[in-house]
Amino acid sequence: MPWIREGHDPAPTDRLPAGGNGGAAQLHPGRPVFTFQVGRLGAPAGPRLSDREVGVRQFRAAYGHDPDLERPRLFDEKIQWYKLFYRRPLMTELADKVRVRAHVAERGLGHLLNDLYGVWERADQIPFEALPPAFVLKANHGCGWNILVRDRRQLDPAAARAKLSHWLGLNYFDRGREWAYKHIPPRILCERYLENAEYGELIDYKFYCYGGEPQVVFVCCGRFGPGGVRYDAYDMDWRRLPVAKGKPAAGLDLPRPANLEEMRAAARALSAGFPFLRVDLYSIEGRITFGELTFYPDNGKVPFRPEAYNRTFGDLMQLPAEPVLR
Repeated sequence: MPWIREGHDPAPTDRLPAGGNGGAAQLHPGRPVFTFQVGRLGAPAGPRLSDREVGVRQFRAAYGHDPDLERPRLFDEKIQWYKLFYRRPLMTELADKVRVRAHVAERGLGHLLNDLYGVWERADQIPFEALPPAFVLKANHGCGWNILVRDRRQLDPAAARAKLSHWLGLNYFDRGREWAYKHIPPRILCERYLENAEYGELIDYKFYCYGGEPQVVFVCCGRFGPGGVRYDAYDMDWRRLPVAKGKPAAGLDLPRPANLEEMRAAARALSAGFPFLRVDLYSIEGRITFGELTFYPDNGKVPFRPEAYNRTFGDLMQLPAEPVLR
């Protein structure tokens, strides 16, 4: 890939083309009745820096060396390449937590969508008194901008509106230059609150899909624990992989989900047509619910441990020989 020039910025399209466990104790019994989740964006990237300069600097801060963008081999190097040189307008639709619902339905998976209570352009439009006792508020144009409400009576609507208004005024793209988020029209959505009762929290299955084929799943737990979110990795035969990402693995002995093959099929359908796409799913009492789609896990700057897995997961990701900018 000797050309190495930064990709241009195609405008997104307005319409989406058609795409062809039990008995466990609660992990964290003492939890807040509502929780603000805030994505770890880091310091804002300077507006005078190019997308490539920002990516290189942030990668260097995480790894101690610059990414090889001409011949990327590590997974996180390829994610940096992906941000710069793979920019299909459809990606904006899929990163948007509102508009992605149409993609899920078009792939024949509308039954996996969570209940949607409302979508608003401004925080002062939210009728809190009309919402159910438990719900989740999300900003559609970023990651980690969520308010989890387990008991509406304990929620401070003014504080929630202030937080949501702040998020609506931000462009998630600015700090990490994750291109898929750049052109998403900011909105707020409200969905049904989900929880795996047997664990006292929501277990998140994050399928790493390469060329439309799920190869590994990171199981996310610990959102309310003192150590924060942690992951355990499994292959598609539900054998645990000795790898951690960012933090030590959770070490939770989760049984193989009875509907693992159904989740794999959903991840395969939703990720088809992309060199890489992470598909997040939930499974509650045997029912699968769609979470979100992510092109750039951890912005390509959270190391794997052992480091060899950065190469292992990178070898699975086959990038095109030339930029894809439409």
